[in-house]
Amino acid sequence: MASRSTRNAKAESPSAHRPRSVPIIEQESESEELPDQPFAEGSQDTIDPDLRHRMISEAAYRRYTERGYAEGYDLDDWLQAEAEVDHLLLNR
Repeated sequence: MASRSTRNAKAESPSAHRPRSVPIIEQESESEELPDQPFAEGSQDTIDPDLRHRMISEAAYRRYTERGYAEGYDLDDWLQAEAEVDHLLLNR
């Protein structure tokens, strides 16, 4: 059996109370966390095809009603509405 003074010396050794290692984590600056633009690049380059089709359809129907519901111009109405919608989507 070890003497009392030997046990106290082991329990009170300086290395027993020190932490072995503490990782240092560097924080990222705000400029690294936030992108330059609010949305990722290219997020506005595409539009849902169904939404585009509906927009063209509504614009073509508006042309049809403005003309007084005259028949025979459906392709012209569609092509002009398609050009309008594409212009609107590309220039936003």
